[in-house]
Amino acid sequence: MISMNTNESLVLAIRAIGHVPAFKNKKIIAGKRLITAPKCKKWMEEATDSIISQLKYLCQTDDEETSTVPWQQSAIALLPQDDNWKVIPMITVKVRMVRKGDEGAIITLTEL
Repeated sequence: MISMNTNESLVLAIRAIGHVPAFKNKKIIAGKRLITAPKCKKWMEEATDSIISQLKYLCQTDDEETSTVPWQQSAIALLPQDDNWKVIPMITVKVRMVRKGDEGAIITLTEL
């Protein structure tokens, strides 16, 4: 997992948690409930935990500082205000082949 914050970009990585499952049509019926397939749910939880961990790392205070703001508020401040097209007008996707087990994503948010 890599995370770094530059003046222009916020970089988050989701890697080494196994094959990225196809989430489309991965709902199953359990009893009378419609649930996400356990493998997909587990992968999504690990990816979410990874992003949370990286944001916590980016929002750490220095040794001489004491933060009175919960880390979630600091983390939210790093992200775009909204995820609509007015705030994120362009998305670029690049794909490269990697070894099995090293699949994932590197997400770079750059303010334009």
